[in-house]
Amino acid sequence: MNIQNHVPVEKQGLLETHQALITMTALVLMVLPFITTFDEFLTAIVMRSNAYVAIQNLIVPYEGKMIAVILRAFGYTAYTSGSIIIIPEALRIYISWNCIGWQSLVLFAMTLLTGLRGPYTLRSKALCVLIGVQGTLLLNLLRISSVILVALFAGYLPALIFHDYGGTALVVLWLVFYWHMAFHHILRDEANN
Repeated sequence: MNIQNHVPVEKQGLLETHQALITMTALVLMVLPFITTFDEFLTAIVMRSNAYVAIQNLIVPYEGKMIAVILRAFGYTAYTSGSIIIIPEALRIYISWNCIGWQSLVLFAMTLLTGLRGPYTLRSKALCVLIGVQGTLLLNLLRISSVILVALFAGYLPALIFHDYGGTALVVLWLVFYWHMAFHHILRDEANN
């Protein structure tokens, strides 16, 4: 049975885009274990080069300061020293360039290639990208903060598992929520304007 035969013509493009996103999400989830496993290997290779130095020195300290602010909102005394987040008498967390969420930004960019295929206005596409980038960056701050909170409450191993797998699940949930909102509230069809 072909679902598209029962869908009005004006909705078929949206249905095709949803189907493409679902297919891409399924493919990403199929390769996710390989990506997660391979990530540590790639990190070791890149850490031996100087390619990461700019990100480590420029972005990570600012992201660390934002995470410290989030932790303060939870009642913790937190401050940073370069790439280290310090919660006195509890934890010292080193934030690596590889933990700041570049993978989720790459995944988000991949979904843009499919999600923005329709005949949407340039303005709504730009707004969609802007909201998506901001949301993904905020998600990464909350994800790292959550890893630290898990470490505080449950210890190192649960925090490591959450870092490696829970964070990825959060990204996938964010993308599903984001695209649902984008298709229903942000993207505007050129024909309707």
